[in-house]
Amino acid sequence: MNSSNQKNKQLPALLIVDLINSFTFKHGSILLEKSLHMIPKINYLRELFKNKKLPIVYVNDYYKVENPTPEKLIEYCINPLSYDLISHITPSDEDYFIFKPNYSGFYLTKLEDLLNELKVTHLVIVGVAGNRCVLFTANDAFMRNYNLIIPQDAISSVTDYDESVTIYMMKDILNATIILSQEIEGVLDHLKDNKL
Repeated sequence: MNSSNQKNKQLPALLIVDLINSFTFKHGSILLEKSLHMIPKINYLRELFKNKKLPIVYVNDYYKVENPTPEKLIEYCINPLSYDLISHITPSDEDYFIFKPNYSGFYLTKLEDLLNELKVTHLVIVGVAGNRCVLFTANDAFMRNYNLIIPQDAISSVTDYDESVTIYMMKDILNATIILSQEIEGVLDHLKDNKL
C-alpha cells in the first residue's frame, strides 16, 4: 500500500470501558441494572468488529490488583452481583486489554501507543460510567485528534440526567458522532469508503 493511501485510510477501533466491574460501590446495583440492558448491543458491536477484523480494546480499571491480567481482574471482580454481566462480556484472546489507574483510558497507560501502532483514526467508545470513565476517555481521545463515534445506547450512567448531559457534551464539545448501536454497520461502511 502506498503512503498516500495509508494516510487516507480510516480505521476504527472499539473501546470497551470498565465493563469488567464488581459494581460493589454506591449506586453500583443501579448502574449494573442499566448496564445489563446494553450488553446485547455491545455484543452486537463486538461481533461486527470481529467479523470485519477491526480492533477491539478493553480499557479497564485494575482495582490495584497486583500484576494484573484480564483473568486476575475477572476473578477479582466476579461476584453474585456482577456474574451475569461479566460472563457475557468476557474478552476473547484476540482482544487487546489496557489497564488504567483512573478515569481516562489514556492517563498513564499505553493506549495511545497501541492505537498508533494499529493506525487507528476513529474510536467507537462504549461502557460505563458514561459521565465518568467514558467521558474522560472520549475527552482525552478528542485532545489527541481521534474521531469519536458514540453508540448512545451502549453507554450507561447511574442517572438518565448524567447520560443526557454526557451525550450533549460529547456531541457539542468533542464533535462526536452520536448513533444507535444498530447504525454502526452503515457508519463502518462509510469509513471504509472514506465518506465519514
